[in-house]
Amino acid sequence: MLRVVQSPLNANRHRECPEGPMSTLHLIRHGQASFGTDDYDRLSKLGEQQVAYLRDHYLRTGQRLDAIYTGRLKRQRETATILASPAVSDVKDHPGFDEYDAHTLFLAHADLTGVPLSTLRGSGPPDARAFQRRLEEVGRQWVAGALDRPGIETWKAFKSRVAGGLEHVMRESGRSKDVAICTSAGAIGAAVGHILGLTDEASLRLSWTVFNSSITRIRFDQTRCSLEVFNAVPHLEAQIDPRMLITYR
Repeated sequence: MLRVVQSPLNANRHRECPEGPMSTLHLIRHGQASFGTDDYDRLSKLGEQQVAYLRDHYLRTGQRLDAIYTGRLKRQRETATILASPAVSDVKDHPGFDEYDAHTLFLAHADLTGVPLSTLRGSGPPDARAFQRRLEEVGRQWVAGALDRPGIETWKAFKSRVAGGLEHVMRESGRSKDVAICTSAGAIGAAVGHILGLTDEASLRLSWTVFNSSITRIRFDQTRCSLEVFNAVPHLEAQIDPRMLITYR
C-alpha cells in the first residue's frame, strides 16, 4: 500500500504540501462483477456485499461524501447506488471513468496473433488465472500500440480520457470536499499513473493489483495533488474472514 506520496499535476509545480484546505478524491473500484456469466457487467452478490461493507465503514467512521461520480458501466453505477444510500443524493455520470473495452482489445489481439478467443473458454468453468495471463499480454500489446486500429480506443486516448475526468471533478469540487469516483481497475491505474508520472507499462501493471471495492485517495487543491492511500480495503479486513471477501475478479 502506498501512502503520502507527493506528486505535482505537472513537472513545473511544487512538490511540497500546499497550505490551506484541500479536498479528497476517493477512487473506488466497483465490487466484484459477474465473471464467467453471460453478463459480466453487473455486480455479483459478493460484489454487492463488498460495497455495502464500504458504505457501512464510511458511515461508522463519520467519513462524509459530498458527491459521487461514476462511470457509465452497469457495475460502476450499481456500486455508486449502494455507496450513496442513504447519505448521498448527488450522483453524477462521467464518461472519463468508463473502463476500457477489454472485449474489443481481446478480439484485436486474437486477430493479430491468430490465437482465437475461444481458447480461453474451453469446456469447463471459466479459468480466472488463464484470463488474467491473456489480459496481461493483451494489455502489453495495447500499451505498445500494436492493437491500434480504427474503432479501438488507444492507450493514450484512454489515459487522456481518465485524466480529463479527474481534472473535471477537481475543478467542480471546490475546497474541503470529499468526492467518490466509482470506476474500474484500469481507470484507477491510469489515474494513479497520471498523478505520479509513471510509465505507461507501470500504470497498466498497477491496475492489475487493484482489489474490488478498494479505496485509493488523492488529495488536491487548485494547483497540486498527491496520492495519499492506494488500494486500501479496511472495510473488508475488519470482517470475520476477509480472505473470502478480498478479490481481484
